[in-house]
Amino acid sequence: MNNSSPYFLLRFLILPPLASLLTYTSIKYDFSLSLRGVDSIFFGGLFFVFAISISTANTRRFQAIEELANLWALAMSFWQTGKRHLSEKEKEKLQFELRDFFEKLRFLFHVDVVGEETQKKLADIDNFFNEISLTIENFRATKNISAPEIACLLGWLEKMYSSFEKLLAIKETRTPRTLRIFLDWALVVGVLILSPQFAKLGLYGVFTSFLIMSFLIILIKVQKMLEYPFGKKMDHIDLRMRNKTSKRII
Repeated sequence: MNNSSPYFLLRFLILPPLASLLTYTSIKYDFSLSLRGVDSIFFGGLFFVFAISISTANTRRFQAIEELANLWALAMSFWQTGKRHLSEKEKEKLQFELRDFFEKLRFLFHVDVVGEETQKKLADIDNFFNEISLTIENFRATKNISAPEIACLLGWLEKMYSSFEKLLAIKETRTPRTLRIFLDWALVVGVLILSPQFAKLGLYGVFTSFLIMSFLIILIKVQKMLEYPFGKKMDHIDLRMRNKTSKRII
């Protein structure tokens, strides 16, 4: 993931000119073919699967945004309730736990966090939910809150855990890697193989092959970015929320 930008740049600098060169070579040596329907069938089928994979990845991105919004709503609900019913010491503890929770999310969803490190971060998150559960018991101990309100707090905790697990599933489950690699290279190689088809267009075909290959490389890059929605780039969901938590959970 960290090497994706240089890899993308390398492909972008090599493949479109290569497609144009092969098309020009086909024109120069009068090697042009008219493959009626073959290009449409080939690219139509591949693009259909490719479009589905992009759509699925984009849907997962919007699901991640929705679940993050749910986590914020539930955290703020806990905080507003805590401000009304808890003692000063307990309120400070709840404030710290809620702020720290979003920092823990950021570290857990970092792309480089894998293996044993993931288990450590998950243990931190489990500790957070355990602390929130104990806080609900503190609510019960105040005797200023009714049984239905306690049940509501427990429901919030369950929804919070559900949203977290959905975000974790979005991080860990993506379009199968074999399918992504196949679509990636099948589309690229397809443009190169069909150079004699572009040669039928003459010099205009040289420009067309270059443009189509460029669009393909960019689309493949977009698909890869959508597959993992969390990060620090402009189009990623930014999980650096320290400033936001310090302004809202007060």
